[in-house]
Amino acid sequence: MRGEHANLDEGTLVVRCIERDAAAWEELRRRHDRLVRVVIVRVLDERRASEALLDEVPTIVERIWDRLRRNDGAVLRLWNGGRLAPYLAVLTRQEAERHVEDETPAAPLMAHLPTPLHLTRDPTVADGGAAKLEEVLARLEPRAGAMVRLRQRGLGLGEIAATLGQPRTTVRDDLDQLAARLARAHGGDTAPPAWSVLLDSATVPTRVDVALRTEDEGAFRRMRTLVEASWRRLRERILLERVGWTPGPLQDPQHLAAFVDGSSRGAGRAKAEGHLTTCRRSVDSVAMLVMDLRASSLLRSAATLDDDAALAAACLVTARFRAASVLAARAAEAGSTKAPAIARLAFVGSGLQTGGPFDQQQEPSTVRRSSLVPSDDEAPLVALEALLAGEPTTAYRAIDDHAAKQTVGIRLRLLAAASGPDLPEARRMALPLADPSGTDPGLLDDALAVLALPEHRPLPGEVLAERLRDVLRDAVRLVITSS
Repeated sequence: MRGEHANLDEGTLVVRCIERDAAAWEELRRRHDRLVRVVIVRVLDERRASEALLDEVPTIVERIWDRLRRNDGAVLRLWNGGRLAPYLAVLTRQEAERHVEDETPAAPLMAHLPTPLHLTRDPTVADGGAAKLEEVLARLEPRAGAMVRLRQRGLGLGEIAATLGQPRTTVRDDLDQLAARLARAHGGDTAPPAWSVLLDSATVPTRVDVALRTEDEGAFRRMRTLVEASWRRLRERILLERVGWTPGPLQDPQHLAAFVDGSSRGAGRAKAEGHLTTCRRSVDSVAMLVMDLRASSLLRSAATLDDDAALAAACLVTARFRAASVLAARAAEAGSTKAPAIARLAFVGSGLQTGGPFDQQQEPSTVRRSSLVPSDDEAPLVALEALLAGEPTTAYRAIDDHAAKQTVGIRLRLLAAASGPDLPEARRMALPLADPSGTDPGLLDDALAVLALPEHRPLPGEVLAERLRDVLRDAVRLVITSS
């Protein structure tokens, strides 16, 4: 019976569920139960400060599936088509947030974007700058305000462009103009590049230049510290503020899901885009759904893994490193062969989330040293751990010629070389990789970062940390798909 249902498209499967086909319900749950669990874990990790967060997951899972089955699948009847996963993710987040609605609000526990290594986090300078920024934002056109809020919620340039239905180049130009306005309001003629970094509109060479100036110039570093502190304080104000719905299409789960998955088109799409610029609650809902769905493709790649290991990997690619560690530990106790590697990646991710590698307080044992050359599967883990610990030579030696044939391997070898061991080799490696027609955008950005360096200058820690956070997602996929 399962074989028949396994080949059904989602529309037909939903119809069978509504027709009370028990096997169809089993198939629906088999396809989407892991995504439901990932969204629940993400909500709990946002709301809870305890590592016991997983204890509540089974209860919420059953509540969600009970809600779906209630009244012969009445909730499923509202689905507009398109991809089913976004719709289920919206319903799951709603149910999970309802479960914890009387607990600690989500905003204070949502991870900030990391503060670069050379900057301080001085709250005493933040309030005045944040107040000025709020005055500027109040005068912005609604679309610009929506872009700021999407960025404050953690979306990058590409995700903001996709959400607004605009080309990346258009959104980049708009964000650059916004960076200039924020800089003027903040009183710094040299500040636009710093704001473009925060708004994720800066090109790779600009990011490198900003990072180098931060390391070299005291006045620029103090300016960036003020900008960073004001941005963080503004974010806290934005995310702590309770906002209600403005009546419109995006307050309905089915319309929200169709908007994010792209199945909403024409006049309906235009109406939703207009509503997004006027309803801050809708901006938040769209942003959270986009971030929840980052796990979808990873879960497909992890289909052969046991549940806890797959969920841990999904938490890794959505930057929920604490939850990933807890799940990986549980998977390891159950005998998962992938769990130890996933746990190591969670450790690296946690270290990078603090703002940069080179934490000299880490114990040397975090880098797996051996007289033997690590295997191809082990090499990326060793290299990541070594770069996190501030040991680029160890990282460079871990990636031999064979390991460098994989994209993750060559990326780590390039970044390690550019961090000190062999700067001329890094430049030689980067030249043929700086090809916009290449298939890997991450590798392209790595190469552009290396080529933007002055001669004999290693990668700044801020840029290395940013590139390693990008590599980490590729490393997760490599770990879960390797034999």
